[in-house]
Amino acid sequence: MMLGIDVVDVERFRALLDRAPAFAERFFTAAERDHSNAFQDPELRLAATFAAKEAVMKALRLTPAPAWARRIEITRSGDGSPGATVLGREIAISISHDGGVAVAVASA
Repeated sequence: MMLGIDVVDVERFRALLDRAPAFAERFFTAAERDHSNAFQDPELRLAATFAAKEAVMKALRLTPAPAWARRIEITRSGDGSPGATVLGREIAISISHDGGVAVAVASA
């Protein structure tokens, strides 16, 4: 089993989105953006999704990150729990955020 973990400073991520708004379209799928936009603070949700994608890339040893960004999709089940799919494979993940930090762990 391989593990990956990533931590994102939410305010730094918010600043990135302010500087480069097209980043969200390049890095996230439409479903991921729609999910985030359904919340009061979509940037927080995108930061957590970014951490999850990075954790999946680390667990699977996928590089370079930009080449894999949209091939990995962070999904939500009916009860809202997160998961990830990459190349038709399901990856177990956990996402959390608190105190200005988003963190995700992936197990593959």
